[in-house]
Amino acid sequence: MNIGAYDGRAVLTAVDLVNTGEADSGHDDLHDVDRVAELLAHRGWVVAAPLSEADLARLLRHRDTMRKAFDSATEHEVVQLLNRTLTELRALPQLTDHDGDWHWHYAPPGAGIADRVAATTSAALLTLVANGGHDRMRGCSADGCANVFVDLSRNGSRRYCSSTACGNRTHAAAYRARQRATGS
Repeated sequence: MNIGAYDGRAVLTAVDLVNTGEADSGHDDLHDVDRVAELLAHRGWVVAAPLSEADLARLLRHRDTMRKAFDSATEHEVVQLLNRTLTELRALPQLTDHDGDWHWHYAPPGAGIADRVAATTSAALLTLVANGGHDRMRGCSADGCANVFVDLSRNGSRRYCSSTACGNRTHAAAYRARQRATGS
């Protein structure tokens, strides 16, 4: 599945944010503003001002919304959740080329980084759904992994959040099980 670089960055930011917390285990990797700044910088976001605790709280709420979107069974549920976010933020789509390439800004002018991230990631996931990609918003198939991912492969057959971690671990476990079963 092909998505533009700007939407792709926003989709990957959404995945990164969702994967910082695991509701079942209580693990939370998004524990302070420095970690948020690091995560956003990793995906190319420009964080012009220091992040506040309010920014962290806003992104934690948005992370919960996006987790629900990834866990949603239907396109309509995803659209309802993320449209609600855009409505709450008073999203105002505007086309801009300030970074050289044309791209959309969804948050109102002057919005803080947390609202910009929430609006942009919501819009990117909605664009994915609009382009027939809801079924590519998935949870990892590996036992014990709660991570999500968006399958951007051509044939849409990806099953694991990471082929080098969860995929290899699952395949190695299956190999060992086959070896035990055959007595080798």
